[in-house]
Amino acid sequence: MRLFLATDALDDVRWAHERALIDGVVLPDLALHGGASDEASSAWLGEFARAAAMPVFVALDATSADAAETDAERLGRAADHVVIQLPFAEPYIPLMHRLATNGVKVAATFIGSAAQAMLAARTGVAFLFVDADRIDAGGGDSAAVLRQARALLDSAESEADLVAVFPSLGASLVNCALAGADAAVVGSAALRAVVAYPFTDQSLLDPARRPVQGERLRVTPG
Repeated sequence: MRLFLATDALDDVRWAHERALIDGVVLPDLALHGGASDEASSAWLGEFARAAAMPVFVALDATSADAAETDAERLGRAADHVVIQLPFAEPYIPLMHRLATNGVKVAATFIGSAAQAMLAARTGVAFLFVDADRIDAGGGDSAAVLRQARALLDSAESEADLVAVFPSLGASLVNCALAGADAAVVGSAALRAVVAYPFTDQSLLDPARRPVQGERLRVTPG
């Protein structure tokens, strides 16, 4: 399963990319909203995307479908690997289809069910962002939603990537992968926490606990 890092800090992107841990970057919703102008925001996005050298997902600061279309076309030209995020909501569905038909890569966001994933895939979007964190927080089972969505997409021979958004560390992340998610969105702190396996850190500091001649790493000195 691929990982997309949620950050607008290039230092975090470089740290993860140098270790081959990530495959894309999801910018925070407000990342572009502090620009002095639309042109300044587009220029910043282009520079960030070129520095990241991988897909960069960006949300729009638009209050209507018409404004979103203008923003999407402008930001889509900032770099070849920019992906526009649009909420899977009725006013934006025709726009999703038009953009996808015109070659703009789009991620449908705020998907909460397998049925929504199936419908969003019909618009031609490249990514389906399933709200794993919100589903689980509401008492649902994000892995079950992803499993059902995976079956529906495979049956329809859809090429859209299924993405779990902010699954919790440990079991939830693993269950999303086993359920068939193509990727997951994770935060910088969460990614570093997964890397920092405590037994590894402890063992590297204690030579007596390192494996010797093919023996398994000992939890306690022998």
